[in-house]
Amino acid sequence: MMPARGGISLAALSALSAALGFAIWFALTWARIGTFEYPLDDVYIHLSMAEGITGGTYGINPGEPASAASSILYPLLLTPFPGTALQRLLPLAWNVGALLALSGIMGTWIGRWVADRRLGVFLALVLPFAANIAGVASLGMEHTLHALATVVMLLGFWRFLIKGEVGASLIAGVLLAPMLRFEGIGLALVVCAVVALRGSVRAAAMLAGLALAPAALFALFLTSQGLDPLPSSVLAKLSTASDGSDLLSRLLRNLFSVGAGPLLAGWALLTAGLFHRALKGDHDLRLFLLVAWLAATAHFLAGRIGWAARYEHYVVVMIALALVAVFGKAGRILRGLVISGALVAAAYYGLMNWQFYNWTARGVYLQHVQMARIAAEMPDAPVAVNDIGRVAWAQEARIVDLWGLAYADARRARQEAEYGPVPGWAGPLAEARGARYAMVYADWFKDGIGADWRLIAELETPAPIGILGSEKVSIFAIDPTMEDDLRAVIERLAPSMPEGTTLIEVN
Repeated sequence: MMPARGGISLAALSALSAALGFAIWFALTWARIGTFEYPLDDVYIHLSMAEGITGGTYGINPGEPASAASSILYPLLLTPFPGTALQRLLPLAWNVGALLALSGIMGTWIGRWVADRRLGVFLALVLPFAANIAGVASLGMEHTLHALATVVMLLGFWRFLIKGEVGASLIAGVLLAPMLRFEGIGLALVVCAVVALRGSVRAAAMLAGLALAPAALFALFLTSQGLDPLPSSVLAKLSTASDGSDLLSRLLRNLFSVGAGPLLAGWALLTAGLFHRALKGDHDLRLFLLVAWLAATAHFLAGRIGWAARYEHYVVVMIALALVAVFGKAGRILRGLVISGALVAAAYYGLMNWQFYNWTARGVYLQHVQMARIAAEMPDAPVAVNDIGRVAWAQEARIVDLWGLAYADARRARQEAEYGPVPGWAGPLAEARGARYAMVYADWFKDGIGADWRLIAELETPAPIGILGSEKVSIFAIDPTMEDDLRAVIERLAPSMPEGTTLIEVN
């Protein structure tokens, strides 16, 4: 590994750069709300699932199985200290550790391919920002860990290509990437196919088994609990009336999604590198680039892009890794394009984090945390919500999911309503699960609000709130006998709402 000026390794420089970016976003978040908060309510879904696991239920409510987590492994990593402030910090700890490891590995990889020390230092400092490592890590989700597992898999794959060895890194990456995110299965199977084509059929079969077995066992576990074989949280985001399921529709949606620009530019540079004359005769490197290109193309066709730039993060990191290898071989023009692309991507993700993602942490605090305060005042009253995370974590009140991230019946009822008018569809769903009041984005439901629900109050959080679903949460009494209790809670909490939020009673 090439040392940088002063003897500091490129791995250390890259890790320091990523850590600086993370510290910047952390400090901005603290400055905007005066405390620490995650920019996504989804973190608390994983935390509440972990809390349920420790209590003996795979779900968000005791004794009621539900598949609200989009990752097999991540909720298990969050099981220590259930329902406490320490558990709340576990996503932060895992992401900081993954951020340092991921950026450090990228720095080592740069040293492997870039002979010019000044260019190596430049890439080590810029690539963590160009790949948005700090931005995604600040979300507190599993995506940084998934990107790390992806890189470990690719490094193991490279070792196989040049030495013919199936080492620990390849095995670990193939096993862990699909356990962290289901998208990891695609890349793992492409790698396994190349291993088989290189003559190591038994090793390829073993690796394919490692990639597929956890997902298969997890599907069996879910069905044994009376659930669908895929998590409801995954199915809820894969299929909606407004989101075509065919490949062309998904491709067009992804191409015009917020965040598609850097990924598309990286894909184009990777395509150019794959066919660059400087790689002529280097079959190992071309095969490595081809695997990255196939995985990136598959994500464009079948995956998700946007949503706080997290779903495509492993692809962005994978392309960055591949382009570093191209950079080490390419001529001046392609090198210049890679450098320019890295600077533009870093600026783009920096602007996005500044304008939207960090402001969302403020929105979560002003909206979701205050909803959780309201629910905590009525621990014996089941509450219906469309965002289940913060309200579900560390609560005694039973949560009734209306959007389908946890429960299949809610997902199906909502999706059926999207395909045609089903007035008041949320009413029977909430009542069947015993909800006595609701805190929802009323504009999401349109005419799906229960016909007998009585509007009691509105929690208003004017912009800027980042990328939250709405500026207003409507609070309804589903059970008429709850109205007096709700009004008493509203009157008690309204004066203590933080600046930027108002809790207004409706008569």
